[in-house]
Amino acid sequence: MISLNQRRGLSITVLAVAGLLLGACSGWWLGRTRLLRNARVNLSDYAVELVRHSDAYALELTTIRKAFNPSPYPFCSDQEIKRMQVMTFNSLYLKEIGRIGDRKLYCSAFLGRLNPPLNMPRLKMALPGGLYFLYDDIPLIMAGSTPGSVIATSGVDFVLSPHAYDYWGQPNTRYMVAFVDRSTGRMEQVAGAALSPDPHWVMSGGERDSDGKMLLARCSQENPVCVVAERATGGVLSQNRPLLIEYCALGGFAGFGIGLAIGQFYLQRSGLAQQLRRAIRARKLHLVYQPILELPTRSCAGAEALVRWSDEDGNAVSPDIFIRIAEDRGFIGEITAFVIRRSLEEVGDILRANPELTLSINISASDLQSEALFRLLDLHVRQAGIAPEQVALELTERSSANLTDLREAILRLHIEGYQVHIDDFGTGYSSLAYLHELAVDAIKVDRAFTRTIGTDAVTVSILPLILSLAESLHVEVIVEGVETEEQAQFLISSGKVMQAQGWHFGKPVKATELPKYREQAQYPAKTAAGETTAVEASHERPVTLL
Repeated sequence: MISLNQRRGLSITVLAVAGLLLGACSGWWLGRTRLLRNARVNLSDYAVELVRHSDAYALELTTIRKAFNPSPYPFCSDQEIKRMQVMTFNSLYLKEIGRIGDRKLYCSAFLGRLNPPLNMPRLKMALPGGLYFLYDDIPLIMAGSTPGSVIATSGVDFVLSPHAYDYWGQPNTRYMVAFVDRSTGRMEQVAGAALSPDPHWVMSGGERDSDGKMLLARCSQENPVCVVAERATGGVLSQNRPLLIEYCALGGFAGFGIGLAIGQFYLQRSGLAQQLRRAIRARKLHLVYQPILELPTRSCAGAEALVRWSDEDGNAVSPDIFIRIAEDRGFIGEITAFVIRRSLEEVGDILRANPELTLSINISASDLQSEALFRLLDLHVRQAGIAPEQVALELTERSSANLTDLREAILRLHIEGYQVHIDDFGTGYSSLAYLHELAVDAIKVDRAFTRTIGTDAVTVSILPLILSLAESLHVEVIVEGVETEEQAQFLISSGKVMQAQGWHFGKPVKATELPKYREQAQYPAKTAAGETTAVEASHERPVTLL
């Protein structure tokens, strides 16, 4: 016979085991729910960013369309073709601009005046009111008859860049960008993967799970464009398997109640924006520094401070994503303050010992409209014991602030001794306006143009034009994204003095690793014939990256 105490002990054991199993199952379920919810929130943020990117695309099309309706020059005249060439040069999203009439192409920026004109193919889609006409799979003469997408509007046609959305790819994620006609319920893909969802579901901005995938749609409020984003739930779970095991163990040992409470607590803490704000308050962001070199000597000119952040799952978040979130939510100034304070703390000793070096720090237009930036710079530059001339403030070209306000702020920075650079030059429609209106010290040529060196890309001729333009305006040039010796030699062969940065010269490193670069000398580069170049063969001045 089993005694009462034994029965009680057995019951407690059974309940404990049941609680262990139930808690483990609950922990697994809560962990899975959290991961998928976070993934859905991130997927929604991702789709919204794609919509904003598409709106910027449409704004550029509208701006160019208005420039030719009416046109100040005769149709397809030399002046009008030159104007199309300038606009194509300034465009990030377009590869070609042309003039059409009676379903024929008469001239374009790339091809010039056509005689006879080329017939346009059959329309793929026409939006109501004749606002946009979509052609697809047109053999492009400018790209060796490679098929491409063309949009026409009010006598102007545009060749869309096939790489306009390349930067937005994410692991285990697919996207589709489509034109939509709400009056007919028709939808036509213009970028991304052919996901083939129901058009009415897409236009309603729906969300659903299907065949082990989460899908959601987001549409622009300003343009006839919708985005569909798709992510495999299996990929989300497999990437975070250790976290699922942790939840199971926690639920098993703590029981169902504690597992449920912890799961609810963590579920409430989802969302990149909230995570970023918590990380800023807890100072969980960190900095790395990428060397900037003088060409052709390859001597060090300084370094750029780059902010990095990983979310609460330990996944690194792209700066383009979390900086945009901070700008949109109005707390970008907190990140700027962190970067200024931390960077001057970490490399202040190096700058004091090397007064010829410059520290580059990224700021936004909203920072320049705040008195806090000037007080912060004054405080920490004085504490670091360096000259203001050793600090270069990089203003991104996508900044939308009033040029008059920017001009006044930049003038004040110059009076106080700081340098001002335009970052990502050439990636926005405002490129020439910035150079004309703002008295900046240097421009940083975007890595998108550096990648074209040694390729057959249509934009390969733009980089030399930018260098010549900067020289004529007496503005210094910093070329980003130099990753190969071929690219470095191309810049050196231009005969112009400039600065450059990229993985070929040095990857971003922590401040504690910077002294290692001071001990390294750049090996002489080889010419195509295998001979060492005269400039790089000289070891009178070893390269010190910081």
